[in-house]
Amino acid sequence: MVWLDEYERRARLVPGLLAIFPVAILLSVLSLRQLPTVSYAMGAVVLIGTPVAVADIVRQKGRKAEKTLWASWGGPPTTAWLRLREPSDNEVQRDLWRKAVAEVSRVELLSLRAERANPLRADQAIATAIGQVRDRTRDNEKFKLLFNENRNYGFARNLYGVRWIGRGISLGGVLVVGAYMAWLSLGRHQDGITAENLFGVAVCFAFFIYWCLWPSPGRVREAANKYAQQLLQSAVTLKGDAVATVSDPNA
Repeated sequence: MVWLDEYERRARLVPGLLAIFPVAILLSVLSLRQLPTVSYAMGAVVLIGTPVAVADIVRQKGRKAEKTLWASWGGPPTTAWLRLREPSDNEVQRDLWRKAVAEVSRVELLSLRAERANPLRADQAIATAIGQVRDRTRDNEKFKLLFNENRNYGFARNLYGVRWIGRGISLGGVLVVGAYMAWLSLGRHQDGITAENLFGVAVCFAFFIYWCLWPSPGRVREAANKYAQQLLQSAVTLKGDAVATVSDPNA
């Protein structure tokens, strides 16, 4: 935990822990955690840096899912919202964002005619400008709302990215505990239907339902839109700060 910052813990580690949580349930139900070897192994895994490895794997899965989602959306929300060749719900707001992004980033955005003539270059200009704005909003205290929306988007994206891992582990937990109960009842003639075993099945099944229903492209897009809006508004804030500084050099 101490090796990860606030963003990494929320956006990357938490989705990973949710995905592998049924493993802890299995160890408890099967009474494996009582074995010294398992206890030592679990402690070593935590100390050696598994949280960092989990966060990195989750990040990779999330970025891979992001590329697929962006392709289906027609690009990142910030790019789509700043394009002139596409209709806008609020052209006044779009023009305000474009002016702010261009001034803050010092990257010239293409005109409507130039966009239509070279859409790829237009998108590249927008992406480059947005990258410059993002670099100028790294102050988490000054841009606290932006940081929160970025973290929320990262969590939603990464949760969606590891959904199949979560489904597989939780469904596997249901099957393993079910098989364990059957083995106790039929193989060892013991009462396999105990409160602990039923609890294990219920928790694993609940996680399986969660992974099937909660992570979705719609939730990721909603979070992405909120982050994009806050990022563009931050460009407006930076532009305003620059104007205020020029107007009052002694401020």
